[in-house]
Amino acid sequence: MAASSNDLETCPALFSPQFQFDPYPTYRRHLAGPRLQPMEARPGVWMLFGYEACATVLRDARLSSTRPPHVLVAVADDAMVEFEDLIRHMQRWLLLRDAPRHSKLRKLMNPGFMPSVIEHLRHRVEAIIDGLLDNMRGAETIDLIKDFSYPLPVRVICELLGLPEELHARCVVLSNEIAVWFGDIRRPAESARVAQKAILELEGYFAEIIRERRAARKEDLLSVLMDAADVAGGLAEEDLLAQCVMLLFAGHETTRNLIGNGIFTLLKHPQAMAELRGDDELWQPAVEELLRYETPVQGFGRTVKSELEIDGTKLPPGSSILFMIGAAHRDPRQYAHPDDLDLRRLHNRHLAFGGDAHVCLGSTLARLEGRLSIRAVVRRFPDLRLADDTPDWGSNFAFRGLNTLRVGCRSSGS
Repeated sequence: MAASSNDLETCPALFSPQFQFDPYPTYRRHLAGPRLQPMEARPGVWMLFGYEACATVLRDARLSSTRPPHVLVAVADDAMVEFEDLIRHMQRWLLLRDAPRHSKLRKLMNPGFMPSVIEHLRHRVEAIIDGLLDNMRGAETIDLIKDFSYPLPVRVICELLGLPEELHARCVVLSNEIAVWFGDIRRPAESARVAQKAILELEGYFAEIIRERRAARKEDLLSVLMDAADVAGGLAEEDLLAQCVMLLFAGHETTRNLIGNGIFTLLKHPQAMAELRGDDELWQPAVEELLRYETPVQGFGRTVKSELEIDGTKLPPGSSILFMIGAAHRDPRQYAHPDDLDLRRLHNRHLAFGGDAHVCLGSTLARLEGRLSIRAVVRRFPDLRLADDTPDWGSNFAFRGLNTLRVGCRSSGS
């Protein structure tokens, strides 16, 4: 599966603006090369391509999910003191912890994400969806990112975490500011500064709500986390605040892109959309295929704890591996006709939610939101069509999503 010289000349470079617009030709080129490839812009950082390589190496015990300070912020050691709050906070995230602390912390948080608990949220999620779509009634052109996929996930996760409605719009802004930094493989000081400020502001909101909640628990995720904090050896106050920020960020960023990317993909594949309108049983596998085809999380990293050899290359401790999940999902060695959208694809074991002990805690909730919201849009607007010829993709590599998705529509009124 060798890449031709013509491919090498015409494919956009990794992480370039042209690549962000359409990364898949570049992924095909790199999938034809070695599984492990160095990142020229970041010495000590390696990229891993191919489904089998990502799925296997991801579970290697010699890798760590923790992030050293220099990986979180690309500044000299003597300048790191400015970012102490950011680093201290991030190193408490469940997402960035290793066993045994990760295992214990996840066990404490699991009750808030049990399938029965998530299913109990169905009616509330449907109500939020219907309210947002009702607001679009009568409009000839709407922006499904601004008016739907952005506000929906943050409203759901804010309700779970007890944040009042007047803070929802502000939380979208703060989540975006964290994402701009976290999804940038360069991790420049400028965006780290903004992210640190956003995190401190969110911590302040959660600290106030937790103080109020001490006197009266509710049946929501925040109360589950507070109960976990209260047990012997449970969560310290700083850990509790960190998990709240992490859940808000993760629950918003990836789900909004699942919804936006999914609707856009179906609009580009009208036959697939027609199939969905006529077959209610197809929705579950369809969401899995949409997650594979235009995955919201294109890549994530791990740090090497002890020497690791991959295909003859020895990676010393402190090295970083970037798992190129977007490329893995287009690997022809794993998926037949990987560039085709196949809503009936069998054995679709994608890595959109990870593939190791850190598999996304909220994946069941994300799937529910994705399925209910995309289905509602498809049914509510029978004449849905793209209003712009050129898609407006964002510049964030790790979190692939659209800035805008303007569509022409006519509501069915139901």
